[in-house]
Amino acid sequence: MKAFSEFRRKQELLICVDSDGCAMDTMDIKQCVNSLNMPLPEDIMKRKWAGDLDGAMKAIDMRLEGEMPDMLRARLVCEKERIRRLPTQYPWNRAQALQKLRELIHVDVTEEEFDRLELSGWVDFIYLNGEKRYFIRFHRSMLKNGMLAHLTGEKPDPARPYLDAMIREIKEKGEMKRRITLKAGVNVDAEDFVPGEYLAHLPFPVEDAQQSEVTLLSGDPDGVAPEKAQARTIYWKRNLAQWHTFEATYSYVSHIRYADPLHKPAPEAPLYPACAEPCADDLAERGAYLRFTPYLRQLAAEITAGAENDLQKAWKAYEFVTTKVTYAFMRDYFQFDDHGEFCAVNLKGDCGLQALLMVILCRIAGVPARWQSGMSIDEDYVGSHDWAQFYLPGWGWLFADPSYGGGAYRAGSSERHQFYFGNLDPMRMAATRVYQAEFEPKKQQLRMDPFDSQSGEIERAGAEYPFTMRQHSGDAELIACEEC
Repeated sequence: MKAFSEFRRKQELLICVDSDGCAMDTMDIKQCVNSLNMPLPEDIMKRKWAGDLDGAMKAIDMRLEGEMPDMLRARLVCEKERIRRLPTQYPWNRAQALQKLRELIHVDVTEEEFDRLELSGWVDFIYLNGEKRYFIRFHRSMLKNGMLAHLTGEKPDPARPYLDAMIREIKEKGEMKRRITLKAGVNVDAEDFVPGEYLAHLPFPVEDAQQSEVTLLSGDPDGVAPEKAQARTIYWKRNLAQWHTFEATYSYVSHIRYADPLHKPAPEAPLYPACAEPCADDLAERGAYLRFTPYLRQLAAEITAGAENDLQKAWKAYEFVTTKVTYAFMRDYFQFDDHGEFCAVNLKGDCGLQALLMVILCRIAGVPARWQSGMSIDEDYVGSHDWAQFYLPGWGWLFADPSYGGGAYRAGSSERHQFYFGNLDPMRMAATRVYQAEFEPKKQQLRMDPFDSQSGEIERAGAEYPFTMRQHSGDAELIACEEC
């Protein structure tokens, strides 16, 4: 039983700290995260979803006193951290949730209508000590995806002037090239700051496909990850006595070349020659959540039935995600048991879950597919975003943005819907090329988001717990966007 008991003393997910504040031990973070692809013991799962979080924690602690396989121990330890974070995602009781909805849409939503919306699956909730508690952004999801149109009377506008003008120019000229300058930062909320030794990671543009000429203009990081890192960051290792924001200004060139694989033959050479050739990893499962479950295998076979080539298979995957999956804000990815399958079963998800589902469906169907994530840049907002790449013979690597494409489909813009199969607009910053990629240098504590990298991560050596989304803030500002 030696192998079974190796983790017996490692019952804290993060660095264990003694009375003097000295680091004593660390859990294998990668194994902890990968353990999330297995279920919880039934009694613990029952307590968790019944809202008996204290009981679930006590049951886990009792289990951890015994011997068990390493992966099961890692799963239980990881679940303790998920349970600790879970209530922060669901702050409102029913009366508060109903009031938030009324305030958002300026309509006196009735109790009966609220019940109908909840039964339809669009009001996300959990039970907490016998009371329903509601997801912090449930109402904004329904407003964004049009689920409240019958109450507000507002219908989606098919026109998006900012995007439509760029798309027309890309089609006419065959390309669009922009030098983009961003200022970004990451910090712990001031009220949560504790003096100590900090490691901060801030996403930084990766050299890949459409992106090049990355230049750090200002900032004093202690290092920069390699230009083709799976999740590229700049990082600081600092001993802080006072609250501090880690920030930098950088520029890069975003160069989009127009592709119309649905209507035109493949070019003589790939559109993005700087992008690495497909490899076995581009058709494989990976980590905790890029998994080919039985349901997803069946789904991929169903939607690609009759497809004669990789182009048709990729289009069928894109078409399914953009027409059958509705956009919704999600709780932290760390709280889901299976990202791709959740999206395909519930037929809802944010940009990341939609992009991941398309990658999985393509790979199952034999079409190489990859991940990209970072930020999208709108007229007056820079925000986190995820999208996908897929490979077609002759064309090479192309892009797909299921959430932008899905929004266009629901608004009635077939032109924009088709554009985002094969293309992106240039208003992106790509920092991550692989889902669930590790940082360089590696973090010692569990990340706020172990799967994606968009707004930065911070850890303090010796901290009892990692920073969660509710204790952590990042920001980005568009400084310049210039033709080049």
